[in-house]
Amino acid sequence: MWMLARRSLSDEAREARHGAVLDEATIEFMRSGVSSAELTSIARRVGLTRAALYSYCSDRYDLVHQCYLRTCELIHSDLQRARLTHGPGLAKVATFVELTSSPSHRPMAVFSELGLLSAEQHQSVIVAQRRNVAELQSLLTAGVKDGSIRKCNVDVVAQSIFGILTWAPLSRLWLNVPDDDWAQRMAKAVPQVIIEGIAARHEEPPAVGKRLADVKLPTPTTPREQRLEGLARSGSRLFNERGIDGVSLDEVAAAEGLTKGVIYHAFKSKREFVAYCYNRTFDIQERILDLVDGGDDGIEYTRGIVELHVQLRLSDIQPLWFTTGVENFPPHLRKQLVSRLGAILDRTLKLNERGIKDGSLRRFDIAPVRVASVGAFAYVSQWQSAARRPSSTTLAREISNLLLFGLRRPEAE
Repeated sequence: MWMLARRSLSDEAREARHGAVLDEATIEFMRSGVSSAELTSIARRVGLTRAALYSYCSDRYDLVHQCYLRTCELIHSDLQRARLTHGPGLAKVATFVELTSSPSHRPMAVFSELGLLSAEQHQSVIVAQRRNVAELQSLLTAGVKDGSIRKCNVDVVAQSIFGILTWAPLSRLWLNVPDDDWAQRMAKAVPQVIIEGIAARHEEPPAVGKRLADVKLPTPTTPREQRLEGLARSGSRLFNERGIDGVSLDEVAAAEGLTKGVIYHAFKSKREFVAYCYNRTFDIQERILDLVDGGDDGIEYTRGIVELHVQLRLSDIQPLWFTTGVENFPPHLRKQLVSRLGAILDRTLKLNERGIKDGSLRRFDIAPVRVASVGAFAYVSQWQSAARRPSSTTLAREISNLLLFGLRRPEAE
């Protein structure tokens, strides 16, 4: 009997240590990316040697696979707890969002580097992801049926919610805001925007009708500019599909029929090329803000920016979306990227302040809400295959309605 208890305690201790390893690995992979993560640092933070770390994984790719699957299990557990919440569907979805966005929640991975996994590992994560999306869709459907959630496309809304929940913790690294106050504000903002939205009234206006073709994008004219634009498009597409660490510069160059030497003639390192791709995305985002800046009110601005960003992410322009590994950039590049992202967010904050002032938007903690909202459309091109994906018009309407009006069904409906 004593031996059984001893074995049980030993198993529990190992399980707890394993969980700590996955927590630290998840944080490290998010900060540095999979290939650049320091396994020695992960081991040291949980009191292990690097050699001892391998008693919990076979290699770094097995470790990231475990982190991805554990994240799926954590989300599934949150969904199951939410399903037990007393009340209508809206209350259950609210519980799920509050649980998942809580600062005390165990670290959750961002699935940006699935391309590094084996085909079998990749498929196991996709299956677990789809199970969670289906579970959230089920909660949303129940809420629409019981009248607590407004009528909506539950497929699009579920994906948007997961996008917000994914981007919220990642944004903290991108904006370089380590303080706990920001985490608390974000944890409060995320449920508010998803459940209540930011609009002061629940009257759905027509689409703004902004077109990406109207955005004044810079046109490369010289052979060098055209070559760099082609490399940036191909690089961003590949990075978006497989993660930055999952793509070599040889592959980027080959996609354009060039050699790697052409990239190194223009950039000193892969990180400099990636930073160039991000700066190109920021250039496009600034041009989008130029176009929507003249909107009549906060609702028109929100609709316009969602319309344009959905079109952008489904176009062949190929912007590079925000992903893991930002702390792996050299300090001068990271400072530049954080500064540019901050400047774009400052412009959006001023537009939101105008919306609050003109009465179209309700009063809310603007900064974390605006940051979290980016996740609603940032990963839209990943949601489904092009053949199964709704039109950009449908996507933009559903996503902007979520951000503006939240999920709660208005009493007058």
